[in-house]
Amino acid sequence: MSDVARTNGSGRVALERALSLTVLLTAGLLMAVTRVRVLLILVLALLGIGAAVAVTLHPLLATCLLTFLAYGNVSSAYAPGLYSAALALAMVAALLRPLLVSDSTISGTRVDLALLVYVLTLLLSVLFSPTPEASGPVLVIMAKSLVLYFVVVSLVRDTRSAVFVSYSLLAGAGLGAFLGLWAFSQGNVLVQLGVAFRAAGLAGNANELAIVMVTAMPISAYMIAATRRRLLRIILAAVTLALIAANFATLARTGLIAMVVVFIAIAVRERRRTWVKASVAAFIGLLPLLIPAGFWLRLAGSGFLTGDYSSYLRSGAMRAGVTMFSENPITGVGLGAYLEKSTQYGDILWPLVAHNMYLHVVVESGLVGLAGMLFLIAATFGLMRRAEKMAPEGSPIFYLARAYQMSYLAFLICGLLTSIQLNQSFWFMPAASVFLLQAARKEGAERPAAS
Repeated sequence: MSDVARTNGSGRVALERALSLTVLLTAGLLMAVTRVRVLLILVLALLGIGAAVAVTLHPLLATCLLTFLAYGNVSSAYAPGLYSAALALAMVAALLRPLLVSDSTISGTRVDLALLVYVLTLLLSVLFSPTPEASGPVLVIMAKSLVLYFVVVSLVRDTRSAVFVSYSLLAGAGLGAFLGLWAFSQGNVLVQLGVAFRAAGLAGNANELAIVMVTAMPISAYMIAATRRRLLRIILAAVTLALIAANFATLARTGLIAMVVVFIAIAVRERRRTWVKASVAAFIGLLPLLIPAGFWLRLAGSGFLTGDYSSYLRSGAMRAGVTMFSENPITGVGLGAYLEKSTQYGDILWPLVAHNMYLHVVVESGLVGLAGMLFLIAATFGLMRRAEKMAPEGSPIFYLARAYQMSYLAFLICGLLTSIQLNQSFWFMPAASVFLLQAARKEGAERPAAS
């Protein structure tokens, strides 16, 4: 191939990428900030078709954008339609691309079966619910989450894609961390607890920011070991410290407990590695600088479940949940009905969620729903573990498989103190387990061929 042909080919690829990004962002922003009119419908339809075709040529771009928006809380803060528009376009790309490249979009793993079973158990609870209309908002969120799962599983199939998606996740989480820390340092945040300010991130929810921080932190830490580029390692180390500091700045006890447990788990599992020893030493040395004074004040002035007003509300919501479960143990009170019924069963003044993911699911969907969720969790961990065993030790997929296991562990620990069954991580982690296994299989198949 001549130099001219190479130049023309690279120029065409660059032009396609620029066109893909421009059309996708333009369509999403128009949907997010304008009202739909007759003429605008036609314009958006044409832009949508063009964007879908462009994204089909570069599906990884759409997946990375979705991951960034999901973990950066950008969509919930400024442009709710942007995430939905990108999700719809990526869905079209995921459906069209197999037709163009003759590639199957079905992963065929136990996670697919577990996810189907869990969704069916939730739908079953809707049938037995005395207030089925309460499930409407939950079903919309679930539909978006299932589309995200399908897109990620369909479009992320090799090591390169898995690494880029993981970097996009860290970019979104890092954005939330740095903005949260900046707002915390200015004393100008959206959430205030007594006289102590809490970093809340773009979404305006301190606990949600803490969950993003503790789930992204293991991924960032393990990717330091996975990359050989010194500059990239320095950037990842800075992001990791920012995630830890922002987690403390939220003053969320959920984030503290999950971070400590996961940090201990990483230190035990990787105790023979030098980078872990150095990280532990750095963490201990910087710990006094990372913890804000307001965090100690909150811990000193409250018991774990009954000491302060927040804990009092949590315990009241949990007691209401236990009462609801005792009356409807098999199929539950109905999907989305916890909020509506919490004041009827507890001594709380306004509707509250359970502040416990497992209790929330078993109350709304009964033991059947809880069994479906536990099956999904076990299947997800199982696939991540298989990916780790199949990947060559020291390879990027090997480290990513371990990273996502620790990230999922952090998320599940957070679920003990928050109702996060609809959080993006709950649905993204099963998808991550699938693309990690697919990448590990592909890498294992290519290595013997190369040798």
